[in-house]
Amino acid sequence: MSQSRLEQIRLKLDRFSLAFARSDPTLGQITVPPVVIGAVGGSGTRALTQVLRKAGWFMGHRVDSRNEDSLPMAWFLTKWLKTLHNFPNVDSCTLTKARSDFDRMVQVHRRGIPSWDTPWGWKNPRTMWLLPFLIDRFPQMKFIHMIRDARDMMLSDNTHFLKDHGYWVLGSEWWRDLHAAQLELWRWGNKRAAEFGDRYLGDRYHMIRYEDLCQKPAETVTRLLQFLDAQKMNVTPLIDGIRDRGNIGRWRRAGTAEARELGADLRFDLERFGYTA
Repeated sequence: MSQSRLEQIRLKLDRFSLAFARSDPTLGQITVPPVVIGAVGGSGTRALTQVLRKAGWFMGHRVDSRNEDSLPMAWFLTKWLKTLHNFPNVDSCTLTKARSDFDRMVQVHRRGIPSWDTPWGWKNPRTMWLLPFLIDRFPQMKFIHMIRDARDMMLSDNTHFLKDHGYWVLGSEWWRDLHAAQLELWRWGNKRAAEFGDRYLGDRYHMIRYEDLCQKPAETVTRLLQFLDAQKMNVTPLIDGIRDRGNIGRWRRAGTAEARELGADLRFDLERFGYTA
């Protein structure tokens, strides 16, 4: 979704101001653990945020109008993701500063929440890379992991994560083959998140395939609400506007050689997540 020049300027100023945002003691102690949505960027997480808003979750007011990413969390991730991705292997002084920033951004994100017992959460795809840090802060949090076919992701023009973090995730030469870099980022990031979720989160981890959300929205959202222990509700208003927009399986139409000549590791992981390799 495109943004006007004025909106882009507003968002830049908003992000800049977050560095000076202060904690809000009136929000009190957090008693309801969050629901966090993460993914490899470009997986279609925006639709999930809209579903949760309609279902009664507070997902924040300070968000990017283009993709519903939490701006306070975006600020935190931009500053700390590289440092914290190997948590808990972080020196104590650095960790104290990071925790202080995180708690402050959580409070900024929660400003405007209707009540202390309102279900809440946030969406930012990069959150996926900091799951160990997040469950240390919120041991009872639930994580929604969105996955999309790697071969379609390979063709995405969403390369923000690679440009910012590709050098330490994939090595300094990642840019020489963008398609290969997109595939490896998909494989490593999703495998890492799924294995962590299965091992440490258990029934607080829920994976959703983008294709299932678009092609079977009622069934997929019903399962999501069950995972969240939500009250039974009519899902029809929640899934309004969710559909296959013709971008599923575009790798077949593109005829890209890399999508057809996949390595054994990538084929294995595609099948692991329910895709036919």
